[in-house]
Amino acid sequence: MSNERGQTIRQEIISHLENDRLNARDISQLVGIMEKDVYHHLAFIEKTARQQKKRVCVDPYYCLNCGFEFKNRKSFKKPGKCPGCKGGRIAPALFWITRIDDSK
Repeated sequence: MSNERGQTIRQEIISHLENDRLNARDISQLVGIMEKDVYHHLAFIEKTARQQKKRVCVDPYYCLNCGFEFKNRKSFKKPGKCPGCKGGRIAPALFWITRIDDSK
């Protein structure tokens, strides 16, 4: 398999996230990797973004049954079940990258 990419996978993901809010499935389709690998890359992208005075923002996962939001989640991975209603219908989180404002 030849590498025809002009950028690394993480550079491509960063480029997409700087331009749009995307869920893990969207990212996997744009970059051509498995969805479960996106979460692994996001953890490293978060570290890279911090060094560049940027941050990975997340619109949190939420339960489609009861509306519970997973606001304080440390992991990028999709939760298995809702702690509120024990349901498994979880809406995807959206990810994007913004520049940290130094004027604050």
